[in-house]
Amino acid sequence: MSKDTLTPAFILHTRPFKETSLLVEAFTLEEGRVSLVAKGARSASNKNQKRALLQPFYPLSISWLGRANLKTLKQLDSCGLPFQLNGINNLCGLYLNELLLKLLIQWDPHLELFEVYQQTLELLQSSDSPQILLREFELYLLDELGYAIDWTADIHGDLIDEKQEYSYIPQQGFAIESLKRGLLIKGDLINAVAQRQWQHKGSVAIARTVNKHIIDHILDGKELNSRKLLQQTLALQA
Repeated sequence: MSKDTLTPAFILHTRPFKETSLLVEAFTLEEGRVSLVAKGARSASNKNQKRALLQPFYPLSISWLGRANLKTLKQLDSCGLPFQLNGINNLCGLYLNELLLKLLIQWDPHLELFEVYQQTLELLQSSDSPQILLREFELYLLDELGYAIDWTADIHGDLIDEKQEYSYIPQQGFAIESLKRGLLIKGDLINAVAQRQWQHKGSVAIARTVNKHIIDHILDGKELNSRKLLQQTLALQA
């Protein structure tokens, strides 16, 4: 189905397609993730403006033509200056893009997620705590996709007791079991994540561990290249 009217969008990824075109993966407000062909985007013509705009973190408005899943980019307009992400924060932005690229199905709208994504990019421009922004985005994304676990109660529906120690049961949640197994987490850390109290020591790390486990389960063996690069860069800085 063609999209004759412009819709807000961000570019998640591009790669060469045929001789002069680009295959574009975009995250749009009204249609979710879409795949488009940007014809002539790699041509040598000085009049070609498409490639300059087909970059990550650039707020755009786009429309397209076609009836198949792979449609043709029709119109491409800038909606402002790109978000300026540098260093680690740039890698964090690329990680967000790869999450959306690999976890979202095509043509499935997520209007609120689009707004959260844009707000996260805005905050990343000046954040000195990008890891917190990543954890909050992951938690929101997993909830949006229906994979979130309950951080406020155990698998039996009982509220988390901050004085107890819990087992994390993959794809289910937290439980107090007589036979401890797997990842063990203190109740106060679980409560801290539930309440987004990131100043609580260890809360960011445990959210990362649990989120990673859920995301890896959804990916089913697919790797996140941006996550690997981000981890390597952080290790070198440490």
